[in-house]
Amino acid sequence: GKENKAVVATNIMYVVGRYPSFLNNNWIFLKTVIKKLYEFMRETFPGIMEMAVKTILKISLCSKQQFLVTQPHERSPFVDEMLSKVAEDSAVLAEDGQR
Repeated sequence: GKENKAVVATNIMYVVGRYPSFLNNNWIFLKTVIKKLYEFMRETFPGIMEMAVKTILKISLCSKQQFLVTQPHERSPFVDEMLSKVAEDSAVLAEDGQR
């Protein structure tokens, strides 16, 4: 159930947070990881949201250049997509802060 999903999520976040050089060399995987972390950011299981936010920050600091350039087979830099969803993502985090 929810607890098993939380264990898998924390393990994924731990592993991807430990290997930024791998992520930097594998754009499609990096993009997939970031999108999955945004999903985890909406998780209500205790600690998952916080860990997702911290992992996104950690990866972003190590991979910022990857987000700023237009990657092969992409129309624009990934940061554009991320910024287009800031209001929505901030609202999700604000809702959690009110609980």
